[in-house]
Amino acid sequence: MTKAADTREKICQAAIRTVTRDGLLAMTLDNVAKEAGLSKGGVMYHFASKDSLVEAMLTYFSELVERMLLEQVAADPEPRHRWVRAMLTCLFPDPTGEPGSVKTSVDGLSPEVQEQFMLAMVAAAANAPHILAPLRRLGAQVCQRLLSEEDDGMEQLLLWLAVDGLFLWQFVGLIDRDDPLFHRIGEALRQKADVGRRAEPGGERRGADRIARSGGRAHG
Repeated sequence: MTKAADTREKICQAAIRTVTRDGLLAMTLDNVAKEAGLSKGGVMYHFASKDSLVEAMLTYFSELVERMLLEQVAADPEPRHRWVRAMLTCLFPDPTGEPGSVKTSVDGLSPEVQEQFMLAMVAAAANAPHILAPLRRLGAQVCQRLLSEEDDGMEQLLLWLAVDGLFLWQFVGLIDRDDPLFHRIGEALRQKADVGRRAEPGGERRGADRIARSGGRAHG
């Protein structure tokens, strides 16, 4: 990576942290520069306006999320429901830390950061829907990949929509990550997504062992 590319990435990471913590309205070039440890001029050398930085930040965020999903899918030996499992693993990390699991956070993009960032962006998009274009592109790509899975593409899409429904509940204030119901829903979705694995020899036992080790519930 060149020095310029490294600096652009550093600025995008700082912008994500700023939006996650304070919201999009607080994401000024001055605030991002301070967060990144750069001068405002240093930020403007790469991004001449807030709009250009927002677009780059969302593109960078989308690429990170896609990378996490692809890493999870590549590490999953069971094709059935693999995309839904990838999403659930990123949002609901397995508390048991079973062997073979891969990291669910890259460049500081933890499940909590993903949620708070998305909530902040959806709130901001109420007045400026065009800013979500990079996220819509990511969603369209994932939808296409799901529907290309001939055996269970539509079933995976329905489970994915259930995850999105949980996200919308957070947006309107019906639930949050500290609510025990949030983790019960996450565990129920994980069990639905694990149906292919449970069909393998010993799969039911592994699933029961995981639930027992987690105390019968999931933890975010």
